[in-house]
Amino acid sequence: MQRLVLVAMTVLVVAGVGGFFAARTFAPSPSPTSIAHSPPSVAPLPVLRGEAEILAQPTDQLVAVRFEPNPQILVLDFPSLTAQGLAFNRLAAFIEKRGMPRDRVLDDVELTAALELDHSTVATYYYGHDYKAEDIARFYTTARGQNLILGAPEQELHLLLERAGMLVDGANAAVISIPRVGSDAFVDASGRASLLRHELSHGEYFTNPIYAGFVRQFWAEQMTAADRAAFRNFLSQQGYDPENDDLMANETQAHLMHTTDGRYFNARDCGIPLGRINVLREKFVAQMPHGWLRDVALASRTTLPE
Repeated sequence: MQRLVLVAMTVLVVAGVGGFFAARTFAPSPSPTSIAHSPPSVAPLPVLRGEAEILAQPTDQLVAVRFEPNPQILVLDFPSLTAQGLAFNRLAAFIEKRGMPRDRVLDDVELTAALELDHSTVATYYYGHDYKAEDIARFYTTARGQNLILGAPEQELHLLLERAGMLVDGANAAVISIPRVGSDAFVDASGRASLLRHELSHGEYFTNPIYAGFVRQFWAEQMTAADRAAFRNFLSQQGYDPENDDLMANETQAHLMHTTDGRYFNARDCGIPLGRINVLREKFVAQMPHGWLRDVALASRTTLPE
């Protein structure tokens, strides 16, 4: 997930999710159709799109696309931060937020308290989201076991993911999300591009075992104990569960390597000297498995002035 960590701000909570999620089918020159109007037996599959196409697509309603270089990643493009939060915040608390229970889903009162504890609003709990499909399935199964009535956006998300085949047993898939440009002052073109790259790297981690294995090895062997402690502390301050070592490795790779806008990750704030950050970045990109993520990391790498 991506959390804005540098500037405190006031966010206006606007209207919730209006209408339903726009889905697209695999077909030549596909046109948008409303998943709400699809027969229950139909499972519409979103169209394939690359990074530039996702960034350019209109987002006056929520659009679902599969990422072309890795179609196991489903990208949900929300019309606002609030719409995104209404669909995903309870999932975030269940899966990875610090201090939250892992064996049950928060009710509405508990979720409101969790937002207050995090000094967040519905809109700012996370600026982007990312989850393994199997964890999302576990969330909905747990909520059902509690007889917990979820909000309409969460129920609509469940229907979309079911129809897209994301929640079947054994699915090797990931769901990520970003908001539209203009969602707030920090989601301009640069911010949106950074959010997408950051979340896509999580999607790759969740669905590509070669990349995930490399990240875990880099975290355990290429980073020193001091490096890991600094990132663990930094991420914990952003609300991530520091006891989840896999989450720490995953968030470190996304912040260290794939967050292109300094407003979303200021390397000076993570407690590691900039010279060491540069060394880690060079080592990481040099050893990365070949593929689309290495290609874009090479193209966008920078050296921080010490």
